[in-house]
Amino acid sequence: MKNPVNKVGITFGIILAIYYTLFNSVIFFTDKALFANTFAGFFNMGVMVILGILTIYFARKKAGGYVTFREGFTPFFLMVIIGVTANIIIYNILFNIVDPSAKEEISKSLYDMLIKTLDGSGLPQEQINEQLEKARNINQFAPKSQLFLWAGSVLRNSILGILLAAIFKNKSEFVNPHPEINHDVDTDFNKDHK
Repeated sequence: MKNPVNKVGITFGIILAIYYTLFNSVIFFTDKALFANTFAGFFNMGVMVILGILTIYFARKKAGGYVTFREGFTPFFLMVIIGVTANIIIYNILFNIVDPSAKEEISKSLYDMLIKTLDGSGLPQEQINEQLEKARNINQFAPKSQLFLWAGSVLRNSILGILLAAIFKNKSEFVNPHPEINHDVDTDFNKDHK
């Protein structure tokens, strides 16, 4: 790989993939209901933020202390693609190969969580019933659903990456945006302010 900054993204992508593999495996073999737990989702988001910050920090260090927005975002995006892809793969292995009967348990937990959420939402009962009917008809383990889950995760985390890259960038994409202007010319203004 040409760009050493991208190697940082791949390295942290592998770290994120290992994390997701361990996290999903531990939850799967201890308490599958945690897959539908809001706290577990926030915990995963926290891990993503921490690893994202570290990715951009080390990319900046690798680039000599200065990164453009693109040099900050690219390794983050690589990390997200590798990590989220590994997450979806391990999720499918666990629920489609290791224990296919666990699909029903997790689907029931997610459905119960949806009922609690909708009951507290203040929506009219007919809208609640409509949402519950849609939820009953969705197979979240179907390839189409998994593809949407992957795309949504990549998009959501990319928004985080855009924010982090904008915060950490410290070099302009355009070193000298107007080469026709000589900034070293001694004008009266420059002489007065030296």
